[in-house]
Amino acid sequence: MTRFPTLFAALLLLPRTVFGQDSTPFHKGQWAAQFQAGTAFSSLGFIKFRSPTHALVLDVHVGGAHSEDLRTDSTGDHFGGLNSNASAQVRFGWRRYSGDGTAAKVVSHYSLGALAGLFHSATRFPTSSQQSNGWTAGAFGDIGGTYLVTSKFGIGALATASLFYQNGVTKGSSGTKFRFRDWTIGGSAVNASLVATLFF
Repeated sequence: MTRFPTLFAALLLLPRTVFGQDSTPFHKGQWAAQFQAGTAFSSLGFIKFRSPTHALVLDVHVGGAHSEDLRTDSTGDHFGGLNSNASAQVRFGWRRYSGDGTAAKVVSHYSLGALAGLFHSATRFPTSSQQSNGWTAGAFGDIGGTYLVTSKFGIGALATASLFYQNGVTKGSSGTKFRFRDWTIGGSAVNASLVATLFF
């Protein structure tokens, strides 16, 4: 039981000795599938190795939430509300791997690339409602590590940061409509997500 926290901490810290090596167990032409789980999203990605230390990464992030609190009091008045949001994002980039040899059990990696996505959010109350729809575009970077349980399966941790432009339209039940545009910086460095990878 004490080994997992130690392993998780090691993957997050990514020792400089690991990053200083250029030999990994992977080979050119190899494929991998990556599954990521976070507190508000999940993702499925595909990795195509261009060399033992470099790969292309295509990742699809999907997130969302829904909550309702609709009530009626003794007079028949309604109160409470509904909130929902959903988003989908595609990320494409270049990943660099480092390890301590072809028999390495722990490999470190970082990625840089571009992202694009769509989002939707809605709120509804007894007397009003509002919904927003739009798109995002920007760049991302991540850093992480993977422990190879076997040559075909690995588990690890990943911290991600992103910078993206957001453009959308919000509509209200009264017919009002306005467009919004903004830049957003986001990340999950504090709450790193767990990642499972299958190698083919």
